[in-house]
Amino acid sequence: MDPETSTSMKTLTLVAIKRGLLLYWSLWFTIVFAMSVFAGLQGLGAIDKGWEIAPGRFALISSTTAIYGVPAGAHGVWMLGVIVWEGIAVGAFWRTFYKFHGLKNAGGRALAVAFLLALSLYATFLLADKFPVNHLYEATHLKIFVAQVASLLAIYLLPE
Repeated sequence: MDPETSTSMKTLTLVAIKRGLLLYWSLWFTIVFAMSVFAGLQGLGAIDKGWEIAPGRFALISSTTAIYGVPAGAHGVWMLGVIVWEGIAVGAFWRTFYKFHGLKNAGGRALAVAFLLALSLYATFLLADKFPVNHLYEATHLKIFVAQVASLLAIYLLPE
């Protein structure tokens, strides 16, 4: 195999790995978004509270903020905000996955926007985890945040 072909194969392989990371985060956020929508519907009473696809996220928000005297209506606003934020992140990741064919060929700005949305969402969750009821979720949110940072660094720093 000549050196030019070898370099071309290496580039294709690394771009495929980077696109794989973007596909993973696109799928992951799509699932998280769907679960949040179902949790919101569950909180509104539109679906049965025992339905397992919506694992009590609305109840968690309510129990966390209620101890501080936050009005019940604000819980829905918070949940709606999370759903909208996740939905925008879903669109940004799918757009980035579609456009990305290597850092030189497309989507540096789209890549930055997608990860900015994702990282800022989980940074917000980490701040919210400082409320007494939420400490159980802090480790999970931190692991997701670190995985996102690692993915972003891999995409930017792995050579093409």
